[in-house]
Amino acid sequence: MTVEIAVQDVEGARIALEEGADRIELCAALGATGGLTASYGMIQSCAHVGLPQGVQVLIRPRAGSFVFDDADKRVQIVDVRSSILAGASGVVVGGLNADGTIDVDFARQLVDEAHAEAQRCNRHVQITFHRAFDMVPDRHAALDTLVDLGFTRVLTSGGAPSVPEGLDALRDLVGYAAGRIQIEAGGGVRPDNIAAVRATGVDAVHLSAKTLVASAGGPGGGGDAPIERTDRGIVRAAVAAMR
Repeated sequence: MTVEIAVQDVEGARIALEEGADRIELCAALGATGGLTASYGMIQSCAHVGLPQGVQVLIRPRAGSFVFDDADKRVQIVDVRSSILAGASGVVVGGLNADGTIDVDFARQLVDEAHAEAQRCNRHVQITFHRAFDMVPDRHAALDTLVDLGFTRVLTSGGAPSVPEGLDALRDLVGYAAGRIQIEAGGGVRPDNIAAVRATGVDAVHLSAKTLVASAGGPGGGGDAPIERTDRGIVRAAVAAMR
């Protein structure tokens, strides 16, 4: 069973490694937006930390809807390439049509670009479909689509507001996937509910072990605003619960 920690900086990546997590999902502005694409420099620096399964980079150009226009899509294609070039071992991507179904053409392009860049870099890449999956009208049909497109895994709460509310749906997805694609539980996962999540048979759990710490910056201009950091104790407890 794999533990993936959502982090926003190099310190978070180091804490995840030191406390025994398998991999990280790297993003920016996690608390404010739910996560956006991190910078090239941040990706490269976190990749050098040396987590066992590396760095999965969230590719998301803005907050809000997962229905993207052509400009949004072009940005994400470039971000997929640059993330892998910077050292990412995988990318976390996705997009929907206006009716909530998977934007198949865009998803296929994301997969193709990721594999092409990985081939240029002479390494393997994993591709995760993010929690846009939880908005689709038919999860079984969507899962079949992602299998056909060659996705490695899907990050999901089972279509529920949080994983603890979606345990039955997660168990159903694991059964339906039948090993064709990994099911990773994410959204409201905490150390105290990991045992229940494990019982569904999912391949991995994903959680953000974030906490707010006081800023060392001066007053005014946002310099005194608290900073989101990765909480070592939460990571340690999550790893212990999974093991």
